[in-house]
Amino acid sequence: MGIRMTGMISGLDTESIVAALMSAQKTKKTKIENKKQKLEWKQEIWSSLNTKLYSFYNTSLSKMRLQSGYNVKTASSSDSTKVKATVDNSAASGTYKIKVKALASAQYVTSGKVKAFDDSDVSKTTKLIDLGDGTIGEDFNVGTQIRITSGDKNVSLDVDEETTIDDFLSACKSAGLNASYDTKQGRLFISSQKSGADNNFTITAGDLTDDQKKVIDNIETAVYYDNLTGSQKSTFNSVLNSLQLKSDSDEEKKEKIDKAVEELNTLSDAAAKTKVTKYYTEKKTEEYKSQYFDADGNVTNAGRQALIDSGVSEEKIKDYSSSEYISKVNDLITKKAKEDVKDSAYQTLINNALENGLTVSTTSSDSTSTSEVIVKSKADRKADITTAVTEYEEKMENISSSGSPLKALGLGEIDGTGIAEGDTSTGMVVTAASDSEVEYNGVTLKSDTTDISIGGVTATLIATTGNDTVNITVTSDASSIYDSVKDFITEYNSILSELNTKYNASSSKGYEVLTDDQKKAMSDDEIDKWNTKIKDSLLRRDSTVDGLVSTMRNSLLGSVTASNGKKYSLANLGITTSTDYKENGLLHIKGDEDDSVYADSENTLKKMIEEDPNTVMDVMTGLLSNLYSKLGDKMGSTTLSSALTFYNDKEMTKQLKDYKKEISNWDTKLSTLENRYYSQFTAMEKAMASMQSKQNALSSYLG
Repeated sequence: MGIRMTGMISGLDTESIVAALMSAQKTKKTKIENKKQKLEWKQEIWSSLNTKLYSFYNTSLSKMRLQSGYNVKTASSSDSTKVKATVDNSAASGTYKIKVKALASAQYVTSGKVKAFDDSDVSKTTKLIDLGDGTIGEDFNVGTQIRITSGDKNVSLDVDEETTIDDFLSACKSAGLNASYDTKQGRLFISSQKSGADNNFTITAGDLTDDQKKVIDNIETAVYYDNLTGSQKSTFNSVLNSLQLKSDSDEEKKEKIDKAVEELNTLSDAAAKTKVTKYYTEKKTEEYKSQYFDADGNVTNAGRQALIDSGVSEEKIKDYSSSEYISKVNDLITKKAKEDVKDSAYQTLINNALENGLTVSTTSSDSTSTSEVIVKSKADRKADITTAVTEYEEKMENISSSGSPLKALGLGEIDGTGIAEGDTSTGMVVTAASDSEVEYNGVTLKSDTTDISIGGVTATLIATTGNDTVNITVTSDASSIYDSVKDFITEYNSILSELNTKYNASSSKGYEVLTDDQKKAMSDDEIDKWNTKIKDSLLRRDSTVDGLVSTMRNSLLGSVTASNGKKYSLANLGITTSTDYKENGLLHIKGDEDDSVYADSENTLKKMIEEDPNTVMDVMTGLLSNLYSKLGDKMGSTTLSSALTFYNDKEMTKQLKDYKKEISNWDTKLSTLENRYYSQFTAMEKAMASMQSKQNALSSYLG
């Protein structure tokens, strides 16, 4: 922009003159901006309206145009204290006769009273080897194994000096059982989590032989068990448990062993890496200690400097006591050693050791050489694991026992069968798992739960009925069907009412989009009311709205031939429009308690649903299918509108784009025009300045 001379010579208010000249031109741009703003508002209104229309089309209308929307069933029981019933819509109407012979039950075990050798109180932390009365074969020994089998889960617990009652409870839970110990009662309570004969469980126990203990040691050695984490040890135990499952064939046996070898080999790799990393870390630690401590255990200058380099000030070091000083240096050594071993060079050494093994040779002061195998090679580890697993699978199939160590827990051998109170010396009581059994319309059926589903009817069994019969009656759920029709009409009226309101809105003639200057002179509330007046009128007499209103009203005006051969309209169902023309086609259900116009009339719809539901279904599905089809046609993609859209969204988008382009062009045009005006005034000022200069010169000549 050049220098503007604004009235310096002429004395004219150039700014005001240019502003006045530009005002008329800017009015043309403002009109386009107003059109753009109104179109944006109109686009927002249609977007919201389209969402409501599509939701109505895709949910309520879509549901009620289908027979399934009216095929709603309900069930009642002649004795709900014995049998309750629910149904889905596939159930056939009718009466079903049920006799409940037995109820499904989970397996429950209540132990006898658990006692310790010294009659002290028994808690969950009491060790198993401290239980019992000292009878050989009836107390736990180190090496006793407890086996718990539930469904496809098989868990074993090897008893050692530290195994507690809580460990036994945890093993039961790992097998998928509920298990607890009541300290006040001094009894164990164990049960299956699911009912049904297939969900019984067994608990057995016996002492491991020396060979069995040896194969366990062999597997632990091959896997480097002591170097496993807690979670890895749990995985290890799970693998051993899987090996104790009986194989039905040689192929299953091989598959079981191969899988165990693969899982244990993965654990072995992890444990071996931990062991090798620990070895190199210890070597690096010793290396640092030889640098940072002298032969008498005092910190060297190198150790002091290393501590300073780590961020500890010399003043801080002076404040350390001797033991604190040594401890800080040792902590630094440990940290540095761990960080060093993470280095790529050490990682290469570790990976090589894991693949090829690591054997360390040392020579003593008397020149005697010794070798220590830190870890074996990957191939050797796998071979050791394979051998140990094969032996374990063979040796652990049978656990011998001269009695039952479970007696120390107040239990006996549990094989899934029921044991009544008084039938055992331990006082244990076992309720066997069982299935529900019913006679359903003369046919005997079983279930592992107290729910039995047949043909869409689900009977919930509460008590046995003996020889008595409970009748389950399935009928159409008239109340639910009525509510569905009513909900549809409510939503239909809501959509139609909004369309009518927008189409018949008052004119906003005289209202234009406010300019920034106009807004400054108004309150926020006044601005909102002004804008709302314009927005409310944007769809007034809109042809698209008119088409939708006509489609919704006309689609429901016809009649349908029902399955009985007669023709029916909505009026025959008690659904009608009001005589008040101002409602513009809103629907009413005569006799409905919520209808302000026809609440006192007879409720024909409800009566027909109860007495002739098929006719109601035929009429409603016929008319609503017509409406669904017509609205679907309205949403078809065209050059002006997108698919699933009831209005000309493409056309609006194009118009907005054109308006924006036109506004941009006007910005350029107005800027050019304004610069031209200023250039002309500047030229005038320059000419006047030149003339004034010449006059002054002439005046000076004339004296």
